[in-house]
Amino acid sequence: MIVIPRISQATKSNCPPDYEGLIFNLMRPRSAEPYHCMPYSHIPKVFTLGPAGTFSDQAARQVCSNFDAIHYTKNFNEAIVRVAETPNSVAVVPIENSVAGTVTQIQDALVTEELIILDEFPMRIRYALLANAPLQQVTQFFAHEQAYGQTLQYTARHLCSADHIYTRSNTDSATQFFSTSEQRIPQAAIVPINLVEEHQDFVVAQDIQDYPNNTTRFVVVRKREDKEQLDFRQRKTSLFIEFETDRAGLLYEMLSIFNAYRINLCRLESRPSKRIPWSYVFFVDLYNNQESQRCLSDLEHSGFRAKILGCYDSLPRM
Repeated sequence: MIVIPRISQATKSNCPPDYEGLIFNLMRPRSAEPYHCMPYSHIPKVFTLGPAGTFSDQAARQVCSNFDAIHYTKNFNEAIVRVAETPNSVAVVPIENSVAGTVTQIQDALVTEELIILDEFPMRIRYALLANAPLQQVTQFFAHEQAYGQTLQYTARHLCSADHIYTRSNTDSATQFFSTSEQRIPQAAIVPINLVEEHQDFVVAQDIQDYPNNTTRFVVVRKREDKEQLDFRQRKTSLFIEFETDRAGLLYEMLSIFNAYRINLCRLESRPSKRIPWSYVFFVDLYNNQESQRCLSDLEHSGFRAKILGCYDSLPRM
């Protein structure tokens, strides 16, 4: 059971009023509507990036109604390691953003930590800007690297002379902004839009993400079992593909096999193998059809080694 630390009266008295309100607001369930089925509410441990209020926390709360089961980690790598070491647990982590691209550390960990994808679901990503001074006077702003990368156009126009202070999470950006507000430093913070509901006095702008349909794919993963049962009737399959020898026309050969079985690929990405310099592997997402298993068998016979990272359905968009 995760224990949210209580805030003592002494701690309260040292917090600016808005900071205190933010802390208590983060402890409450998010306003987004959860999935009715709540498919992972029976799992005793659900690992995700904390603290409360991050997009990952919001995602975990959509698939698990038992909030006491949600365990926060300091970074994505810790969530992956914890789920790999903990029996009967899952992790809810982002794997791809429609603007910033693949979260490579998660993608690579699916292979190195022997994990498997159980479900995926998309979440709209919306950001707001908090500031305690006019933007032309702001000297510094807090932002997580993903938030900064997804709001580059806005920051280039409005915060070009301010120093960017990287934070551990989006929630950390908000807490640092409020906890240092008494120092009267002209500053700002890029935060998830759900964190500003009760702090409208500091809101300078909303929906500052570069692209209005900014969306992140979250996946639910667990440790791979010794004899993993895969169901190709599920909507999608994710693959990790290696090849025995590099040769001319290699990519064409692989794509020709998928085409022969009328397999529709929804993602294809080349990544360094990390074992031999300048050698590469493929990550592939595909939509299953009745020929999926035969297609994978044909890949193996053609000199490709395909590791299945999961057969899974896509939950509705949040």
